[in-house]
Amino acid sequence: MSRHTPSDNRAQNLRLRTLAFIAALSVLIVVAITCVTRTVELAAIPDGDKPSDESYTGQISKTYDFKFGANPFSPGNATTTTGTFIPGEMFVAAKRCGTCHTDAHAQWRQSAHGNAFREPFYQKNVKDLQTQKGIEFTRHCESCHNPAALFSGALTKNSHVKRPFDDDGVSCISCHSIQSVTGRGIGGYVMGEPALLVKEDGTRLLAGVTDQQILNDVPSHRRAMMRPLLKSPEFCGACHKSQVPKELNDYKFLRAFMVADELQQSSFSKESPHPFYVRDKETCNSCHMKRDAAPLFDVSAKNGTLVSHRWAAANTAIPTYYKWQDQLDAVTRFLQDDKLGIDIFALRREANGKQEFIAPLNRNNFTIAGGDVLTTEVVITNKNIGHSFPPELRDFYEAFVEFIVSDASGKQLYRSGFIKPDGYLDESAHNYKTYLVKADGTYNDKHHIWRTRIFAQNNQINSGRSDIARYQFKVPENLSGSLRLTARVRYRRFTRVFSDYALGKSIEYPIVNMASGEFVMQIGANTGKPADPSDKTALPDWRRWNNYGIAMFDNRQYPLAIEAFTHAAELDEKYRAMALTNRAMAHIELEQYDEAATILDGVVKANPALARALFQQGRIFVKRGQLEQAENNFKQVLAAFPRDRVTLQQLGELCKIKRDYKGALDCYEKILAIDPEDLGAHYNLMLVYRKLGKNDDAKREAKIFADLKDDPGALSLANQFLRKHPEMSNESVYWHLHDLSRVPGD
Repeated sequence: MSRHTPSDNRAQNLRLRTLAFIAALSVLIVVAITCVTRTVELAAIPDGDKPSDESYTGQISKTYDFKFGANPFSPGNATTTTGTFIPGEMFVAAKRCGTCHTDAHAQWRQSAHGNAFREPFYQKNVKDLQTQKGIEFTRHCESCHNPAALFSGALTKNSHVKRPFDDDGVSCISCHSIQSVTGRGIGGYVMGEPALLVKEDGTRLLAGVTDQQILNDVPSHRRAMMRPLLKSPEFCGACHKSQVPKELNDYKFLRAFMVADELQQSSFSKESPHPFYVRDKETCNSCHMKRDAAPLFDVSAKNGTLVSHRWAAANTAIPTYYKWQDQLDAVTRFLQDDKLGIDIFALRREANGKQEFIAPLNRNNFTIAGGDVLTTEVVITNKNIGHSFPPELRDFYEAFVEFIVSDASGKQLYRSGFIKPDGYLDESAHNYKTYLVKADGTYNDKHHIWRTRIFAQNNQINSGRSDIARYQFKVPENLSGSLRLTARVRYRRFTRVFSDYALGKSIEYPIVNMASGEFVMQIGANTGKPADPSDKTALPDWRRWNNYGIAMFDNRQYPLAIEAFTHAAELDEKYRAMALTNRAMAHIELEQYDEAATILDGVVKANPALARALFQQGRIFVKRGQLEQAENNFKQVLAAFPRDRVTLQQLGELCKIKRDYKGALDCYEKILAIDPEDLGAHYNLMLVYRKLGKNDDAKREAKIFADLKDDPGALSLANQFLRKHPEMSNESVYWHLHDLSRVPGD
């Protein structure tokens, strides 16, 4: 067995220092050459033509199309600290950052951010928008996909702005120059003038700054690049929150997705008492920017690691297109890292006119025979994602459940959620998807969001919640041996129709298996197996019942939810108070207020600080007219969770009833500080301002509300669409059944 001596370690350290010195020396030489070249370039430009902010803005404004009003960056929400253009050359190329931040740059280059503008899927979509409506409309998209193009004034007809920044997409300097955010999404941020050094007095330096100057004044570089905002979910939410404004669709505001708001209302934020489970705090950064190895001597590395700039999440298409295996592996690992759970939980057996419910399936004794009609209930749970699954643009990528029934030889008897020979997904698959409908009632499957009028379906599983997929099939009469049930949650980016459209050819893009489960049952008698306490990977039965109850609750099957939550409460003492609160919630939905009150009174008495129970008890107090008690409960909840918008909404309602309009205003303004586009808050502000006689304020809120609210006239369009597409219509129903047919060829 070999041993390392202290002298060996010293030699190794010397070698590492030498390599680092050589790398740094090479960087300085390159930077020196770059700086000299840049100085010569600037010297060659006449003084009057050198871009200053004022002259540049004036030049661009002469030919710029201010189609959407005085704000040159509309219809997106982004702006600059000055409200004016920023010369494109101020957006420092990412490769400049890469001379020192070697590992971060290498990771960024393969990330979705580093390819936000140039990758072919986005290019196809944004060029369609440009062709159909005009380049000025792409400002909406480019505020998040190519900020330098937006702020340089390049997004106008016959622009003469040079665009060397296109290859960078969302570059280092773009993110690190953002000074504040607004919470509105689609570029809901304020871009500062890019700088490499910011002095203590606020002086911002960019032109001519060398790497040596940066190394000599790291605090000033840090002031230029870093601020607490960058580590907040609200920062990421500036782009990972999307809407389609009236200026883009010539119709009205449509919400697309709101990942940051979903996180804020999840258990991971620690800002809401309402989730079904209590989790440790997580942010966008802690989940998507975990520390990674830094083998390229990145100057920001600590102990050989740095926060990852791959932002591994769900985009498997970009690394597949560019053949970046490291990025694809990172994204695949992220998707498969216990994000979702799938549980073949229950079986409903119909035989001789009777139905038997068997759950949990692997814990019970039961018998099946040929000719039995079986309904398998599969629970899918969003376990470890701080927002909905799938997030964001559910219309043009796919998440679905594959379910297979096979015999003892492995032959498939029934299946759902399979990929057909042409590469398209089985139309009847249980999926998590958004169907967009155009004004003429046709399917918008090319992601032309500017043509969308309504979402005919918008299926997702919120953080910490569960869904259920139900599959019915008949046991073959002459079958013997066993039946194997297999279920998997699978994910593909993009839909085959969109990838074929974007690429102009059919290519197989990866499908990731995110969760899987199986159960084998015998034709004849089956014996249940008790839980194995030594198996730490197995989900405890109380949690399985609770997940089933959550799925029933979210599918509006409240009596079944009550039964499931009762089982969960019986099986786990630690979770009992939460499970009983869950049960009370189901009783409230059934308007069984006395039953709910009895449960909640007991829970609160035993757990007086349980905010979740206090809130639900407050709802009962409101129903009974016990307004003071309700107000007291809601204030207790807000003392623990001051940014809980649901409780703020309830307290605002109470204040309105009491004619405490100042208190109501305070509640609704706090909600808008969290989400400036909260529909309920704007509606209630409209009412409160009317009561206060502030008619101008009321009119302003009424106008905002009218734009934010759903268009009731569009519902008929969605209904007509679903009638024409029964395969989609089934998925739009809360409680639906997949009635399986035998696999052809049997």
